[in-house]
Amino acid sequence: MGKTFEFEGKQLEILLPANETFPSPFFEAVYTSLYSRIENGKLEPHVNIDQLVPSITGVDLYALAVSDGLSPDAPSKKSDIPPDRDCTQIAVQLFLRSYPLFVSFVENCRIKADIAISHAEMLNGEECNISNFIKLKRIANQFNAKCWSRQQSTSESQASVSNLGTMSERLINGAFGRLVDGVNLFKVNSDRVQSYGDFVLMCLPNNLWLSVKSGFSRERLLASGYGNDILAVGFFQDFEEFTSRVRIRNMMKAGFLCLYLPDVPVTMDQIEARTSTFEKTAEFYASSEVEWPVNINGRDFIRPLSQISDDLDRLLSVPDISKRLTIDF
Repeated sequence: MGKTFEFEGKQLEILLPANETFPSPFFEAVYTSLYSRIENGKLEPHVNIDQLVPSITGVDLYALAVSDGLSPDAPSKKSDIPPDRDCTQIAVQLFLRSYPLFVSFVENCRIKADIAISHAEMLNGEECNISNFIKLKRIANQFNAKCWSRQQSTSESQASVSNLGTMSERLINGAFGRLVDGVNLFKVNSDRVQSYGDFVLMCLPNNLWLSVKSGFSRERLLASGYGNDILAVGFFQDFEEFTSRVRIRNMMKAGFLCLYLPDVPVTMDQIEARTSTFEKTAEFYASSEVEWPVNINGRDFIRPLSQISDDLDRLLSVPDISKRLTIDF
């Protein structure tokens, strides 16, 4: 029997190295090294990757990956991370891409966005979709908040910020991409109409466009509006972008029916403060004399991003397009 763990009621197990089949000596070496350091039942970062450098273990994991023909990323010449630590982190990332469950245990290691998402999907038990992408972001945040037990170098800090933005973008693309069926919801690929939005849902009296952004909206959202019915969707970071009455009015004038703001943290500051863009926006309106905006249908204009699955399901559950109306959105 290996080492067992529990996550939100689900039982997980890391097999003994002797019971695993490895594609190459590199994967066996990393698996065995990490396994020996994992505390049974402790599903949180606690295995210090700084301790896996060659000068401590006598094993050069990066060189082993190269000798196995795995083509690990080359260390950056501009990085301020010590070379042995940098190469070890790169080697561990290579391993985690094939064994994402181990993300649960490692600390002091950069975790790329695709690996963090795979890890969250594994813990949640299903791939990213429109119903769970907010939960996957929450799971990734949960581990990201604990994955450093020391001060990060400048390069490590920059990588962490970059990965947060990339993760948000990939989660949104994964969520909406899997919702596309080519009949009711389309991904917009034509350059001639792409400026209108990223996805279009067949409705009356107008088709419903979705403009999907990642971190900041600035003026890019307004560029999507041409008097169509359109939704603004994204892991927006700055709540102050959505507290201006003029800006909200301009969005409505351009055709936006509602604006979905993330109700989970999307930046390191938000993770540490345990807040979100939607929460900060709601606090602003609650403490000011400005009324909560409503759209032309008399419904909330600003909504939590986690609500979009239910809102789209309400439309998509109407199979007859002639009865699928945006006037109730």
